Amino acid sequence: MADYSVTVNGTVAADNGTIFSAVAYYDGESFYSFVISESDVASDDNQTERIYEKPCWFTDIWRSNSGRLYVCDDNGAVHSGSRTEWTESQVSPRHLNTVWGLDDSTVYAGGSEGVVYRWDGARWSAVSPALGNTILCIAGSSPSDLYVSGEGALFWHYDGRQWTQIQLPTNAILVGLLVLSSGDVLVSGSAGTLFRGSSLAWTDVSQRGRDFYKMAFYRKTIHIAGGGQGVFTFDGATVSNLKDSFPVYRLSSNGPYLALAGGNSAIRYDGSDWDGPDYT
Repeated sequence: MADYSVTVNGTVAADNGTIFSAVAYYDGESFYSFVISESDVASDDNQTERIYEKPCWFTDIWRSNSGRLYVCDDNGAVHSGSRTEWTESQVSPRHLNTVWGLDDSTVYAGGSEGVVYRWDGARWSAVSPALGNTILCIAGSSPSDLYVSGEGALFWHYDGRQWTQIQLPTNAILVGLLVLSSGDVLVSGSAGTLFRGSSLAWTDVSQRGRDFYKMAFYRKTIHIAGGGQGVFTFDGATVSNLKDSFPVYRLSSNGPYLALAGGNSAIRYDGSDWDGPDYT
């Protein structure tokens, strides 16, 4: 490909500092994507390896506690595996935007169809009706405490038996979810939209003048991706810019590290140093 753009659509970290990124290349006509591992981006001995590739657009990545990776794509498939073996499952007839789970037998995916799908360790199946718009994020504390957000202020809660629509006083695109506990959940989105609460009780803690994307809890602090403004921290009342030298749209935390993705960059943050490659 002589002329192409590169987008990192998610980065996750292992406890040993290895990061895995979903990287999509676009030449103006078609996508080609890789899962790329970096053994230690802070070291001169870092090893870069393309561990999986497909002629599609990888749109999100999630890593379970066992180390298994889950990647969704624009054709409605979810790819799961490790360095040596991968499986591909056709989950939705339409574009998938997000994949997330609690463990290897409880993984969820959703996208432009507006339907939530669950992997139970053996098969994928729909666990929701069409929720009315494009799904951008799924998170929860358990299979009976699940939240879904997306375009057109789409926001639903699942209690293990039924889906309940949450009507927030906004028409924002709700991009991010952060479940701190069953009683403490944040949902973030465009125009600085930020609500905090649970079930049907929510408080507007929005921070105007910026756009919010994904969120993560790292070192006892809420971190919010701010797109072109970098990454923010939120103390419960106000946001503060932590780093603004690269765009950030995706965040994830495994405990020791915060992993960030945006533009063509994958970044690993250890509380002190920001390290990572720019893919070209």
